[in-house]
Amino acid sequence: MERRYNILKNKYNELLWPTLFTIISGSLCGLMDMIVTGFLSSSTQLSILFLSAPLKYITCIFYTLFGQGCSLLALRAKSNLEHEKTNFYFTIAIWGIILISLIFLLTIFFFTDSILNILNTPEEIFNDSKGFLLIQMFFYPLNCYIMVISFFIRSDGFPKIPFYTALISNILNVIFDVILMGGLNIGINGNALGTVLGYLIGSIYISKYLFDEKSTYKLISLAKFKIKEIITSFKYILLNTPEVVGTICFSIKTMVLTYLCSTYWGVAGLLAFLVYDNSETFVYMFLSGIMKTMSPIVTVLYKELDYDAVQYIIQHSIKQTVILSLPVSIIFFLFPEILINIFSIAEPQYYEPIILAIRITAFSLVCRCLSYLLANYAQAIERNKIASIITFFEEFLFAVFGALILTKIVGGIGIWISILISEIVPLLIFMVYSIHLRKDPDNENMTILMLRDSDLITWTFRRELLKSDEKDFTAKNEKILAKVEKIFKKDTQYISKAIEKICINIFENNKNVDEIDITIRLIDDYIMIMLTDDGELYNPLKNDKLIKSDCMKKLSSLDFELDYDEILGFNKTYVKKLR
Repeated sequence: MERRYNILKNKYNELLWPTLFTIISGSLCGLMDMIVTGFLSSSTQLSILFLSAPLKYITCIFYTLFGQGCSLLALRAKSNLEHEKTNFYFTIAIWGIILISLIFLLTIFFFTDSILNILNTPEEIFNDSKGFLLIQMFFYPLNCYIMVISFFIRSDGFPKIPFYTALISNILNVIFDVILMGGLNIGINGNALGTVLGYLIGSIYISKYLFDEKSTYKLISLAKFKIKEIITSFKYILLNTPEVVGTICFSIKTMVLTYLCSTYWGVAGLLAFLVYDNSETFVYMFLSGIMKTMSPIVTVLYKELDYDAVQYIIQHSIKQTVILSLPVSIIFFLFPEILINIFSIAEPQYYEPIILAIRITAFSLVCRCLSYLLANYAQAIERNKIASIITFFEEFLFAVFGALILTKIVGGIGIWISILISEIVPLLIFMVYSIHLRKDPDNENMTILMLRDSDLITWTFRRELLKSDEKDFTAKNEKILAKVEKIFKKDTQYISKAIEKICINIFENNKNVDEIDITIRLIDDYIMIMLTDDGELYNPLKNDKLIKSDCMKKLSSLDFELDYDEILGFNKTYVKKLR
């Protein structure tokens, strides 16, 4: 009768693989996009692609804020059964990203020359870069829209929809590249047009979620909310999305390092930065899948005060991250020529700065991945301060100021040294911060992952127990019975019978369920019993036979409230009351 973690493990894998395939398909197709472009054009034209990278990273600010930020706030509202607030954040996210994307689009259109001058674009590629950017700019709002709605769809338990969207968008992107660049000889502009067409079709496909009856997120009218209330919500979203700080810093870092690479190395520097930036893809596509799976699960579990489950998920995620990143780091250091061949860079004069960049930054790859993961984790457990500190040091202080200072001292190599330092230091900061917290007498039981002991009663009720002659689960474990009796006293018998009845009903009506996790938590004078399973969506409280049973009627007479919700694709049945 002890707690088993099979439900959590299964849900993690259920969300991980479609999310991972979504990221992998997008990343591999992005790499294919560059490989095809490098094959069908010169290395000089290939460098134009990287000049648009800072603008793409700026849009990460928008979809991080409205996608990750709003979806996590919506999940927290869901965990508290606040359905109107849940839909409010969803609606704000959709309309917010549309509005800000249109403003960004107009800004690029009217200030294209100024943007290219800020990036110190080499004169020989200035005109081609301008034509490319005026087409590529339509990609940014489409990508933002897809990313934002994908966050909500994954947290709603439908991770396959974002996967299919990414697959459609990116495969069509590569196909259009071959047709436009290879068949019609449009050149580098064909790359931009192919990207826009692919993501336009992907945006149309993913929009079907808005009209799907199975979706638990619904667009609502904002007319009944005051303008001040809506504006205040943006402030709250910003304060609760510390990763935006990192995204802003990362965008500034990319612009500064692009400028420095162009200034110190010219086209060779832009190519070196392009290869370095995309070399992360081989690990980041897996890391991103892990982070986007871990973050919503941890957010829900932490809100439910289930710290043991949080620790199980984050430890599993850290282990996966190290296993994935360490071998790649070693391969890049020993064989940097692999990346030169992948990107079809044929000019020998560009090899030296590229190999130098790969070998220096390869040392920091594992630390970089762990820093990203822990920053996302800190946000999920509402430790926004340390999340902001990690991202600020990693993406701005050491990367930007370090590069500006070191290039003055040692020249262009200072760019890569600053990147190396900026990836190692944040990991050390997280550990120091955690140790500092534990020195507080109130936190003496806190783990290195900043988690306290779970003050919960938890166990797993298995289908196989139904075959036992003694069905009353409380008789199976005296420890659980003793704890339950402390809370419910004379009502223990009715409570245990009611929980048993609900479990039996779920097993009888949902053949895919073999285990149900049962949690009893106390918050001041509030008691909540939560039954969680990961089968097909099923609400046992709509079963008349169950509701009319004697034990359930007794619950009502004792002023217990019953509720049901779907969170992350879990079925969650609640029994709650004021003590």
